[in-house]
Amino acid sequence: MPTLEDAQLILERHFGFSNFREGQAEVISSVLEGCDVIVVMPTGGGKSLCYQLPALLFSGTTLVISPLIALMKDQVDALNAREISATYINSSLSFDQQLDRLRAMARGAYRLVYIAPERFRNARFIEALKPVKVSLFAVDEAHCISQWGHDFRPDYLRLREAAEALGRPQIIALTATATPAVRTDIGKQLAMKSLASFIAGFDRHNLTLRVEPCKTERERIMRAFEIARNANGSGIIYSSTRKTVEEVNGQLQRLGLKVAGYHAGLEDERRARIQDQFMHGDLQAIVATNAFGMGVDKSDLRFVTHYNLPGSVEAYYQEVGRAGRDGLPSVCTLLFNYIDTRTHEFFIDGGYPSHGTIEQIYLFLIGLGSDAIQLSAREISTKLGIKNEMAINSALIYLEKAGHIRRGQGISILDRVPAGALRVDWQELSRRKAAEQRKLREMVNFAYCEKCLRVFVLRYFGDRKLVMNCRCSNCRPRMNWGEVAGVEREKARAQPSSHEPAPVESTTPHVFGPRALSDEEHLAVRKILSCVARVEGQFGKGTVASVLRGSKAKSVLANDLDQLSTYGLLSEYSQDELTRFINALIVAGCVKQSGGAYPVVSLTDLGREVMYDRARVALDFDSVEADTSLEQDPSLPSVQSETREQTYELYRQGLSISDIAARRKLKQKTIEEHIVALIEEGREIDIDDFVNPADRRLIEAAAEHCGLERLRPIKEELPERIDYAAVRIVVAALRRKRSN
Repeated sequence: MPTLEDAQLILERHFGFSNFREGQAEVISSVLEGCDVIVVMPTGGGKSLCYQLPALLFSGTTLVISPLIALMKDQVDALNAREISATYINSSLSFDQQLDRLRAMARGAYRLVYIAPERFRNARFIEALKPVKVSLFAVDEAHCISQWGHDFRPDYLRLREAAEALGRPQIIALTATATPAVRTDIGKQLAMKSLASFIAGFDRHNLTLRVEPCKTERERIMRAFEIARNANGSGIIYSSTRKTVEEVNGQLQRLGLKVAGYHAGLEDERRARIQDQFMHGDLQAIVATNAFGMGVDKSDLRFVTHYNLPGSVEAYYQEVGRAGRDGLPSVCTLLFNYIDTRTHEFFIDGGYPSHGTIEQIYLFLIGLGSDAIQLSAREISTKLGIKNEMAINSALIYLEKAGHIRRGQGISILDRVPAGALRVDWQELSRRKAAEQRKLREMVNFAYCEKCLRVFVLRYFGDRKLVMNCRCSNCRPRMNWGEVAGVEREKARAQPSSHEPAPVESTTPHVFGPRALSDEEHLAVRKILSCVARVEGQFGKGTVASVLRGSKAKSVLANDLDQLSTYGLLSEYSQDELTRFINALIVAGCVKQSGGAYPVVSLTDLGREVMYDRARVALDFDSVEADTSLEQDPSLPSVQSETREQTYELYRQGLSISDIAARRKLKQKTIEEHIVALIEEGREIDIDDFVNPADRRLIEAAAEHCGLERLRPIKEELPERIDYAAVRIVVAALRRKRSN
């Protein structure tokens, strides 16, 4: 059997990390020992590594069951970039493509295969998987299997049968949000054996949790406006309904914010355009329902504001967890008004209609005297005087599930029984409704909590961790989050400290905010700043950390970064400790980080002064975290450098962006980002290959008028036919010209 020492070698070789994150070593040890495992880690905590790393140590194939189709390709692309054989099977593939991949799986061609849960509806698909040697069955978003979870999906109930049909391989179930009751249900639904359960990584102390009571809508709007206006970056404002999204978006726009509304009712093209603007930093905020967020990995979100009360603590913490993935300070504010509970009570009543309502609807349908009924839910609602249209739809679902009706072009009556003989599982319906009501009560309890908000969340998820130095609105009501540390021009008095900056937990509290560094820490800071200077603004903080600890990751060696004089200077530190140090230096104003998909770091004037030992800074380690974006190798920008080279070679062969995307099986948008990065690097690229000369002149004129800092003002001055891709490419060329 492989050991944890074997796993450590794989961790360094393939993923570029020197140490496991909190909880990962224990989880992976249990998996390697043959246990079934439940893992509860928040988004960004490193869940993926808990099955990806064992997959490389086991002899067979690891199946990863994931409902997030939009993320599958990104995960597979990242694994392939590390030379790990992986693929996916979901509805985006043709039948022939699925068949080809199934045949390759039978030959043992892949170490990991991502599969959407709905595939297991098809018995022939399960039969086609039987020749595959499945060593690990990984269930991601495992809370979806539990009716007590916040996102129950019936397709997940088929996974137990599927695992049995495949010879009952070892199971690992992973989720970011599961209470003790949900964890118990996950184990039961998957029939997990020799079960080990792990909870880790919930304490994100770079997130400042705040609850601010708001008595009026005007008060809420102004507070949402102030948070977005004063933030050092963009964020998300969550609203509970589409109508509220439209109203809040309109009012914030009238107050002068660059915002856009996002919800499931918008056309796909418009949603994609808004998301693109947001991801490229052209919006200060996006006002959205919870339809926005899944699969959106923007690491530099500086705030998440809940304009309305979420329906559960699970939903709340999942949504605030999208802030601060880069480890820098971010604020998460709930603008609380108890009136919001009415909206959730309406949703609960609509999702779980009463016994009487379901009977009333059934009697109405059979009373029409026809076996084929052409009435919509809205028409039934009007005829019966039931105001909650959701309750009509839900009642029809329960009646169909019980076998009394079938829905298609209309409603078909399958049998006619007395109302008292309906086969609806009333007990299950009652239990699920009570569970939703209980979750809403816990969310209200959080809003009214007068003690530490971080403690409330940790205890809710069963994490007993000690919390010190909290900055939530109850522990530090007057504290301003993310303040820049002060600078000392004279040597500060040394304070004894271990090399690990500011332990997360301590038996004795220490002073909030920035603290003076010991001589040892000050020397480490100077070495870090020296390394930042030597990478010359071409790499991100993850790469800087990898260089300082002497990583032998392929991305470091391929870029000759092991030849730098700072290579291995801080080998006693872990990757996370170093990125946390760098984040504290960013907050202190010593290091500047660029925006965009692949941010790079560079020195500021203050950073240069500290590097030369002409100044000292106090650093605030309690306000930052290690970088958790992408749950991937922090050296990813360097890996991207390699994949950009492949794009550049194909471009030199005369291929267009769409041809390169097809050849490399990547998204066209990804290839566009490669081209932009290559232009900014100064590579030999003819802009006219991508933008016709007339459009280029228009873009250049708009850029001269609007400046090069933001794309949106430029785009707004141009004809509609000129898309963001053309703007980005021309602006990249102008920025390169300016830097020269």
